[in-house]
Amino acid sequence: MKYNHFEYTEMLARQLIPISHTDTDRHYFRASEESELKELNEMMSQAHGMIMIAIDGKNSEFGFNLADNLIEKSGFSLVIAKQTASSDTDTIFQAQKDSYNVMMNIVARYMRDYQHSNYGCDFLDPESFAFEGFGPIGDLFYGVILDFYLETGVNYKINPEMWK
Repeated sequence: MKYNHFEYTEMLARQLIPISHTDTDRHYFRASEESELKELNEMMSQAHGMIMIAIDGKNSEFGFNLADNLIEKSGFSLVIAKQTASSDTDTIFQAQKDSYNVMMNIVARYMRDYQHSNYGCDFLDPESFAFEGFGPIGDLFYGVILDFYLETGVNYKINPEMWK
């Protein structure tokens, strides 16, 4: 099974109690880049509580990583953010702490699915996990962003239909 970032993270958003995403009470959003959170901006008036934003900008790096074959490292990001009542420093820190705790559970879930080869997570690079603070976005949402990579071998087979 190939990893699908949006399908996998929406499943997590529906299962995680702090997010509790449903079709009628949206807490999950998608974006193609961190700087272009179009879907969230369109739905910002409905966003509340804790939210998840899945980001797949189709970013890749290539290298050999001590292998004989070229490896593609596909980058993905995930934001967990909590709405605060004010821009007070203490409430921002608490929102980031709460978001961090949820994100640590998400990392644990990724690692479980990686170890069991579920949902295409078997190509996850566990050493690539990195957190950063995030916010503000929208109506005082603050949290953390997780960046990570999946590594797959590059198929050298050329598609003749793409060439003259």
